[in-house]
Amino acid sequence: VMYTSALSRGPCPTASTSASTSRVRARRIAPRRPSGDSQRATEASAAATSTFSALPVLHLPDEDCTPEEEEAFCVRLRDVCHTVGFFYVANHGITPKVTVDVLEASRAFFALPHDVKQGIANVNSPAFRGYVRLGAENTAGRPDWREQIEMGVEADAPGDETGAKADTAGVDADTAGDRPVYDVLVGPNQWPEESACPGFRRRVTAFLDDAASLSRRLMELLALSLDLPRDFFDDDFRGRPNVQAKIASCPSAPEGSPRASSFGVGAHTDSGYLSLLLQDDVGGLQVQNGDGEWIDARPIDGTLVVNLGEMLQLRTRGYYLATPHRVVSKASGAGSPSRLSVPYFWNPRLDAVIEPMESLPETLTWLRPEPEDVAETGLHGSGGNRLIGEYGFNALKSLARSHPEVMARHHPDLEVMRDGSVVRRAPRR
Repeated sequence: VMYTSALSRGPCPTASTSASTSRVRARRIAPRRPSGDSQRATEASAAATSTFSALPVLHLPDEDCTPEEEEAFCVRLRDVCHTVGFFYVANHGITPKVTVDVLEASRAFFALPHDVKQGIANVNSPAFRGYVRLGAENTAGRPDWREQIEMGVEADAPGDETGAKADTAGVDADTAGDRPVYDVLVGPNQWPEESACPGFRRRVTAFLDDAASLSRRLMELLALSLDLPRDFFDDDFRGRPNVQAKIASCPSAPEGSPRASSFGVGAHTDSGYLSLLLQDDVGGLQVQNGDGEWIDARPIDGTLVVNLGEMLQLRTRGYYLATPHRVVSKASGAGSPSRLSVPYFWNPRLDAVIEPMESLPETLTWLRPEPEDVAETGLHGSGGNRLIGEYGFNALKSLARSHPEVMARHHPDLEVMRDGSVVRRAPRR
């Protein structure tokens, strides 16, 4: 499929949030099909792709950039997403005040007494929202050494929403009696009382709003980088993405702790399309390259870390990578600081069905072996990790595995299978 340029010169268009928006054709990005000596050089370098030793830094072009500046960025973006799947983004448009505010709000919350934090514990939420105490979450069956607040789209619990609230929740109120199991993910957030943590909700929400704007723009640029229309991915969201976010604190591992506690977060891939990460200066994030080596993603001032999720890998037939990553807890010691971070996940609407493209644009060249199976990864223990195209099931897979206490308390009728899929338990006879 080939697309010709229909972009006017001047300011770069902003992100479209409506599936009804007329399609804007992407400018063609010239293919890189080497011949002769350059072909042999490419074949030699292909073996080295995905064996990165550091994450690249991409500078997002200004909103009023020229078409040529946008195209140059998309060429670089394509290379990075095809061979790494992780990068830093600079010039991202979120002001230092907003990023400092959300980290300060996070630090203030985690400094509260334990019983105050437990007042919004996620075990009270069927939708997995709220505070998760240290060690209560797990990845691949091992406890994560972090505490956090889980957040999502603010909505009424299933069965309570009507009209516009039902649209916001991403569910059809007229078919409430025939809801899919992933509808358990719909519900309200839990916020600390203003008197306990002044300004927390306001400062966190300001960051989440700016992260949404950045995510919309990045999704457009990802489409252009694939030589596809600017709004190619819009239908997977339809103005109601299933956004998820956290504020997280990873303290240093206690001396003599088991190996399971040495990871703030175990190795995993993210379930959606796109993830953004704001981190403080402590460090600990690591990304796995194609050789299986763990590469430090050290904090770089003024940047966010961006990585691609399982749904984008599935949609692009594995051309773009959902790369495994983890957080390593720092060694314990007197005065060792906790690592603060704010992960943000730009995900499709819950009822979106994500399927691999029938074929990739002819302008794209594989610089690594084309994967035989793009719908599974080898993470999450011996059961594997199936990428489920109906996004709600893929999202529930991740949360159901990670929060067994919530599952036991609120969803005893659901069972997590070895490959991560969640099904209703057969009724007892």
